[in-house]
Amino acid sequence: MTAPLKIRADFNGIFGTDNGGTLLCLSHGDTSNDENGQPIVLREGMIITAFEPDPDEDGNPDTLIANGSVIQSPEWLRCLGSRWALQVDERGIYHESETPGSN
Repeated sequence: MTAPLKIRADFNGIFGTDNGGTLLCLSHGDTSNDENGQPIVLREGMIITAFEPDPDEDGNPDTLIANGSVIQSPEWLRCLGSRWALQVDERGIYHESETPGSN
């Protein structure tokens, strides 16, 4: 099994849903950049890992992570300019240093 594609995201674009889920805005256009800065065309159903560098208060490197599937942004999010969003899975949003199952 191959690892999910890693897409850069702005974690300031996190939104809760009426059903208790979490959406992360990925793009206001058709593409988002991968971990190497290359544009990736987003499609409904893609399984990805979204990430954003987020150093701790001492400046030590860490990364925010969210896993899930790409969806077209719902109407209420599109009015804010979002075109594609990540439906965050049950692991939620966490720091890489706190990856579930790591010590």
